[in-house]
Amino acid sequence: MARWLEAAATGVAATVALAWWAPSSAHAAGPYFGASFTQTLLTHPPLTHSFAQAPSWTASGNVLSAQLDSAGISQIYSSPLNQSTETCLTCTTVQGPNGLPQERPGAVHDWILFESYGQQPTHLGNPGLGGYGGDLYVMQPNGTHPYRLTTTSDPNLGAPYTSVTGTPYDNFHAYWSPDGKHIAWTHLEANSLLTGGQKWEILLGDFTVNAGVPSLANVAVVGPPFGAYETQPWSPDGNGFIFFASGGRQSPFQQQPPGWGNSRIYYMRVYGQGASPAAPMVTALTDNAPNYTEQAVFTPDMLDVILMSNRADASTTWTKEVMTAAQNPFFQFDDLNTGATQTVQFLADFEGNDFTSDLYMVEGGAPASIKQLTHFNPPGSTSRQVVPEFYWNANYTQLLWTVESSNAANIASYTGSFSVNLAPASTTPPWITAHEQPISMLRVGAQAQVPTQLGPLSNVSVAVTAPANPAAPLQHASQNNDTQSAPVVATTYIAPWQTDLTVLGTESLQNLALPGLARLVGL
Repeated sequence: MARWLEAAATGVAATVALAWWAPSSAHAAGPYFGASFTQTLLTHPPLTHSFAQAPSWTASGNVLSAQLDSAGISQIYSSPLNQSTETCLTCTTVQGPNGLPQERPGAVHDWILFESYGQQPTHLGNPGLGGYGGDLYVMQPNGTHPYRLTTTSDPNLGAPYTSVTGTPYDNFHAYWSPDGKHIAWTHLEANSLLTGGQKWEILLGDFTVNAGVPSLANVAVVGPPFGAYETQPWSPDGNGFIFFASGGRQSPFQQQPPGWGNSRIYYMRVYGQGASPAAPMVTALTDNAPNYTEQAVFTPDMLDVILMSNRADASTTWTKEVMTAAQNPFFQFDDLNTGATQTVQFLADFEGNDFTSDLYMVEGGAPASIKQLTHFNPPGSTSRQVVPEFYWNANYTQLLWTVESSNAANIASYTGSFSVNLAPASTTPPWITAHEQPISMLRVGAQAQVPTQLGPLSNVSVAVTAPANPAAPLQHASQNNDTQSAPVVATTYIAPWQTDLTVLGTESLQNLALPGLARLVGL
């Protein structure tokens, strides 16, 4: 019965996707879609250890990464690709944990953007990668002159919260626009269930420097609160950025219902003809198949999309079973509190040894055309391997990523390149404008939440005080020794999430709640 329901939902999803994506005019596959892809394992010699999750490039070809210092706290390091030397940029300047470094692009590479938990003693997760306690920071390329950018846009002006008082929040997955003038990121606030639960938003701000002091101005909500979000890198033309969303059965970003908890990626255009931060235009980049899809970047010509997905996983993996059951048209499952329940679902999706992911390419405007680029999880593999964040270098010739794995021997960093090398697009391709539409919160009705900010505001940046007793940057510790704790309010989201999974499991004749809870607690 469960397999029949899965097949029925998948068939309906495919039909809906084809109806939505029927192109206004046919077009040939992009050059990158037909090109060969080569990945290179970075090993010793010369690489002595992986770059850890989410390394990025500088314009000079160096790598910025979050590594553990000698005390086991995440810090920002810079090194050549072969790690012949390593320089810690934050060890003596910014209280850690610190993570997700990104060099400012454009004509002058004068700042490095990163995220830090240093001002929030109560924190959970990884800075820049999701959790609670993160703020946006910048520093100069040598690690000096660090400033905290997010203050005014945070609850209580960014004051520290405890596990039981204050409003836990996070700012993460922040990315520069290609000209270095704007930053887009994901902002969340953990409220009680009685006051609306967790609220996720996409924020956009202008990066300004006055008398040597950087700040974020004109910060506005461009992704209204609904479900869970995660921002991704900007498009090469600088007009917008990719983002991930999962929520209720309906979506503000597409007319056809993707289904509760069905993780999709979209492109939000905030500049160019017919779009602005006050009126963004959104394009769905994938079909509605019940697959987990999160990290993504455009090819340089913006004709194709490279993404991370669990498409190769068996149809009986827990994440796919949940998404498939929620898409079933006979039940039309939904819940009211998507912000809180998707907070837990977002975490549980990729936990568990049955979740794996690889890199894929989707032809722009033709999501049924999918090409698998990496094969880290062949049939019969006993190791869980996941490709998380991945980024282009400055001239769009190489990708860089680190594979996370349940087997420590498989954790390694890679580069990848295509047999074609095109200049980045300077304008938005027609296939995007032909499919984009405005955001419509009317589709989600009462699930829509009130934005934290009803108009643009400017943050008052704060100069950072150096840590009193910094640890030595090298040798790297073998384990993360950061002290973490979950805000109490976040734990209250588990009960309604379990209720949802119980109802969904009953409808689809599957046990979804207990396996989901086991994933959450690491069993």
